[in-house]
Amino acid sequence: MATEIIMPKAGMAMETGTIIRWLKRPGDTIEAGEAILEIETDKVSMEVEAEGSGVLLGIIHDAGAEVPVTEPIGYIGRAGEALPEVQDHPSGVAPEPAATPESPSAAVPESTRRHDAPAPPMVSVAGKIPATPAAKRLAAEHRVDLADVARSWGHTPIDAEAVRQFVASGTGEQRRASSLARQAAASGGVPIGAIQGSGSGGRVLRHDVHEQGAALIDMLAGIAGFVPPVGYQIEPAASDTTEPLSGIRKVTAGRMVTSHLVIPPTTLHREVDADRLLALKQEIRDAGVEVSLNDLLLAATARALRACPWMRVSLSNNTVIGREAVHLGMAVAGERGLLVPVIRDADRRSIGELHAVARDLATRARAGKLELDELQGAVFSVSNLGMYGITTFTPIVNPPEAGILGVGAARTVLARAPDGGVVERSRIDLSLTVDHRLIDGAQGARFLQRLAELVERPLRIVV
Repeated sequence: MATEIIMPKAGMAMETGTIIRWLKRPGDTIEAGEAILEIETDKVSMEVEAEGSGVLLGIIHDAGAEVPVTEPIGYIGRAGEALPEVQDHPSGVAPEPAATPESPSAAVPESTRRHDAPAPPMVSVAGKIPATPAAKRLAAEHRVDLADVARSWGHTPIDAEAVRQFVASGTGEQRRASSLARQAAASGGVPIGAIQGSGSGGRVLRHDVHEQGAALIDMLAGIAGFVPPVGYQIEPAASDTTEPLSGIRKVTAGRMVTSHLVIPPTTLHREVDADRLLALKQEIRDAGVEVSLNDLLLAATARALRACPWMRVSLSNNTVIGREAVHLGMAVAGERGLLVPVIRDADRRSIGELHAVARDLATRARAGKLELDELQGAVFSVSNLGMYGITTFTPIVNPPEAGILGVGAARTVLARAPDGGVVERSRIDLSLTVDHRLIDGAQGARFLQRLAELVERPLRIVV
């Protein structure tokens, strides 16, 4: 019997993957553990390995297709084995068959390749999702769809524990909306929580987003002056270039729109004296230890976060979660877009360790070589634009974090000396944006005060 190749779920937040290229073609022999295709998630690129040996019987989705997680994308089986009929396939897309001596590989008519058709998850007989009675009862109690549980769980049959884990880990919006609806909402900048669902139990479907999204965006525009990312029809000139908004930039755009629609931000600015920090950096370098100004600022931020637990919070389903570990996000700009790799336990690392970890993460981020878990779990982020000569800016909170620090360039100013004369001083502008639902302005000010003390008396950073 043919075995499905599915789009893997390489992280809790992953909903879709884009096929970059197939490394094998229909008819090729495949060994278990061999890489068969490359995919791109919203954050990284990765290879997908075969779980069993056999022949690549057929390909359902070609390079460039964006496919929901756990949906079949191809088949492995015995040479000459028959493929499922188009109408019986969950996606409604005919696999590209392997060439055989009797019948050469033929293209599937465009009319049957419905890549935009709704894609139910793993199914069995009569399209029903295998689940235990206890799982069905629990799903009904919590008003969750077994289709979503199947995608999250990764295999069937679904048992009660799978439903419990799905309920515990998923947000209310995720539980009441299909993956295609969430995908459509994210790409259009539509807050899915405001969409009225027409599905079972009020579940939001993709057509609900399409039908209600434009009106909702118009309403937001009238209320808050929001400029929608959809709705504009611009006819490009012959000299213009066009490319789809995809990959990291697409995800970043969706998250930033969500941040501004959902999070009420407040930004606090503070100027700090950087003379001693710059002097300390030079002393450490003179001692033979490689360090940058950004390393010292990351270390100072991590220690300030340890001293200010009210800054280490997240909001989930109207529950405030206090985060114990100081996992610090570090914004890195690359050709593919903005990535925020995470320095684990940043407050416990020496300056030398922090420098090595930060440099390694930044190098691999720009090369697209990070693992998914290296991009998840941050409690707070730092965005430093000082190397570009930017002195001050307003950073945007990256949910589920509750705060982000913007760091400007070190600049020289004239200041009055204690004896009444005029001297040159180095200054750095720090800009703190917080989620005002979780962090008050006074709390943010106290955090900046603690951070300023560390920057202006930097020996506390290294001891």
